[in-house]
Amino acid sequence: MISVDQIRPSQCVTSEMSVVHEYAWPKPAQRLSSTFFKLVYRWSHSSAFRHNERLWHGVSIERDSRGFLKRMSIEGHELLMANPDDLLASQTGDCHLIATGPSVNDIDYGAIDLHNVMGVNGAIALQDKLPVRFEYYCIVDAGFVRKRPDLVARVVQQKLTLFATPLVLWYIAQYFPLSQFRCQVFLIEDIQDPACRRALLKHELLSTHASTDLVLFDEEPALGFSFNIRRGIFDGHTVAYTGLQVLTSLGFNTIFMHGLDLRNAAQTPRFYETKENMQPSALDGDFNSFIEPSFRHAAPLLSRRGIRVVNLSAQSALGSDIIEKDDWHSLAHASLEQE
Repeated sequence: MISVDQIRPSQCVTSEMSVVHEYAWPKPAQRLSSTFFKLVYRWSHSSAFRHNERLWHGVSIERDSRGFLKRMSIEGHELLMANPDDLLASQTGDCHLIATGPSVNDIDYGAIDLHNVMGVNGAIALQDKLPVRFEYYCIVDAGFVRKRPDLVARVVQQKLTLFATPLVLWYIAQYFPLSQFRCQVFLIEDIQDPACRRALLKHELLSTHASTDLVLFDEEPALGFSFNIRRGIFDGHTVAYTGLQVLTSLGFNTIFMHGLDLRNAAQTPRFYETKENMQPSALDGDFNSFIEPSFRHAAPLLSRRGIRVVNLSAQSALGSDIIEKDDWHSLAHASLEQE
C-alpha cells in the first residue's frame, strides 16, 4: 500500500565491478590537478579556512543579502536550486525519515502508506525491493559519496529535493555531470564551518546567529539544533540528525524515524549491505560524545514546540527515555483504518 509515483528505473549498474568501472574516482590528471589546488589553498590560508580547500577553484557560491546560501556552480555548471523561501515551513502533518540501519529490513513497506519521505545516504537502495518514492533526500557525508557513488547517482537522477552541503556537491560533480541532475538542490552548511568563510569559534556561534531558530546545547563540543536550516545545521555526527533538522525546518509535526539503530555499527551491515561489502562506520565512536547528547537535548526541545518524533527501531541505541519508540505495525494499522 505504498503511495507510488512512477519512478524511473535506475540507469546505474550496481554490481561491484560495474560500480568501480562506471563511477571510478577521476582520472589521474584530474586528481593531480585537484590535489595541486588543494595544497595551494592550504599553503595560502590558515587552518580556520581548511574546510573550504575543495571549494575555491572552479566553484562559485553566492549568498543573499541575509548571508544565506543562494546559488552554486561548479566548473560553470549551475545547480538547479530549490526555492528555499517557499519550501521552509511549507509542510505539515506526518513524514518519514529512512536511515540505513539493518532494522529497515524488518519493515514490510508493502503494508504501509508512505508519504513525505526523506532518505539519507544509502536509503535509495530500498527501491531495489519496492518502488518507494523519496520526495526529499539528505547527504552531508563526502566520504559516503566517495565510497558509494553508484547510490548517489541514483539519487540525483530522481525528481526530488536534495539537501546537501557545497562540499558534498563538489564530490558528486567529480563522478556525475551536473548537467544530468534531475533533482533540485537545497544548499545547507555546517553552522560552525560555513562555505567559503572562516570557521566560527565555539563562543562565536550564538553571537553570530542570534536567533530563536537556533538552540546551542553545549559549546564543547558544539552541539545544538537548528529550526531554520538556512542559518546552518548542527552536525550531530550522523546524517539522520541533520535530516531531522531539515524536516523540522520544513514544518512537519510528526517525524517517523526508520532504521535509526546506531548500535554496533562497525560490525553490523547497513540494510543494503552484506558482511563482505559493508563500508566502515564511525557511529560507535561518536555515539557517546555527539550522537546521544544531541538527540537527548533535542527531544524535549522538539516536544515543547509540538513536534513528535517516533523511533521505529526496537533495537535502537537511543532509549525510549530519549525518543518515543513504536512498532512499524502501528503504521500498517493506521493505513488500514484510512481505507
